Amino acid sequence: MASEIESLLEYAQNVGASDLIVTEGAPSAVRLAGRVCAIPDSSALPFGSLAEFLGSLDGESGTFVGGPWLNAKWRVKYFREALGNAAIFRPLMAECPDFASLGAPASLDNLLGLSSGLVIFSGPVCSGKTVSATSYVSAMCSSSILRFCNLDSGRELPIKTGESLMLQNTVGSTSEKLEQGLRSGTDLFWVGDFEEATLLPLLRAAEAGALVVVNVTAGNAVGVIDTLLSAAPPEKRDLVRTMLASVLKAIVVQRLLPSAEGNGSVPAWEILYNTQNVASHIRSGDHFKLPSVIAASSSEGMLLMDDSLVQLVRTGYVTTEEASRYVSNPARLA
Repeated sequence: MASEIESLLEYAQNVGASDLIVTEGAPSAVRLAGRVCAIPDSSALPFGSLAEFLGSLDGESGTFVGGPWLNAKWRVKYFREALGNAAIFRPLMAECPDFASLGAPASLDNLLGLSSGLVIFSGPVCSGKTVSATSYVSAMCSSSILRFCNLDSGRELPIKTGESLMLQNTVGSTSEKLEQGLRSGTDLFWVGDFEEATLLPLLRAAEAGALVVVNVTAGNAVGVIDTLLSAAPPEKRDLVRTMLASVLKAIVVQRLLPSAEGNGSVPAWEILYNTQNVASHIRSGDHFKLPSVIAASSSEGMLLMDDSLVQLVRTGYVTTEEASRYVSNPARLA
C-alpha cells in the first residue's frame, strides 16, 4: 500500500494541492485553493493501509511531521472515521518565504515598523495564513535584534531569526509560557493558532509592551473579533473589548482562489489597522460596522476583501464565478 499512498502524494504535489485527504474504504481527495476535489479514478484504500504506511498510530487522533516522502516533509493529521483511519497530508516548505514575496498589498509593509501590540493573521482553513504570519515573524527577527519566543506548537516552517535571541526551555501551558516570556523581557511572541484559554494572557502580553502575533481562523475582520469575544467569559467580555481596542494593531485576512488560468492559487486580502475610529467601534461593541470603516480608509492602508476580489477580477487573475463565491456584494462584480 505504500506505493499507492506515495502515488497519491505525488498527484497532490503535481496539481499544487494544499492537502491530500485519505480515508480507508473511500476514494481519496485533494484540497485546491480551499476546495475539496475528488482525485480522478482514485480507488478506495484497503483497511489498515494508513497504519502500514505511517507506522503505529497512537490514540484516536494526532498530528506529526512525517517523511521525507517525494523529497518533502509532510504534516500528517490522522483520526478515526466511521469507515476506518483517515489522514490529511500537507506538504511543508523547506524554508520560510520572504515577507516581501507574499504578493500582499504594499500597505502591509506598515507592520514591519511595529514594536508592540497585537497582530492577527486570519483566513479560512488552508488560506496560507500560517505562511504569512511566519514570514512576518521571520522578517521582524531578521531586521532587528529581538528577544523572541516561539509558542507555535505546529512549527511547520523554520523561522529566520537573524541575530535575534530565541527564548528556550519554557515549560507549561501557552499561557504560562507567555508569562515566563514577559518576565524574561521578550519582545516578540509568535503564538501560532489561537486557543480560547490564551485570550487574556496574550492581550496582557501585548498590553505589557510585547509584540504578539497570532492566527485566528475566520473569513473577515469582523469574524476575527467575533471569535475573540466569543472566547471570553460573559462577565469579562467588556474587559476584553476594552483591552482589544487598546492593543490591537492590525488584522490581516487572506483567502486563496483558483487562478483564472488554472495554474495555481491567487491570494485576496483584507487589511484592518486599528485607528481611533476602529477602536471606538470595538470598544462599544459596534464592530459589525467595521466593513464600512475599512472601505472608507484606503488612504490609511486598509483594504476590504470585496475591493480585493473586484480588483482580481478586473485584472483577469480570478474569474467572476470564483470571486462571486466570497464577495459580500455580488453586484460589484457586474
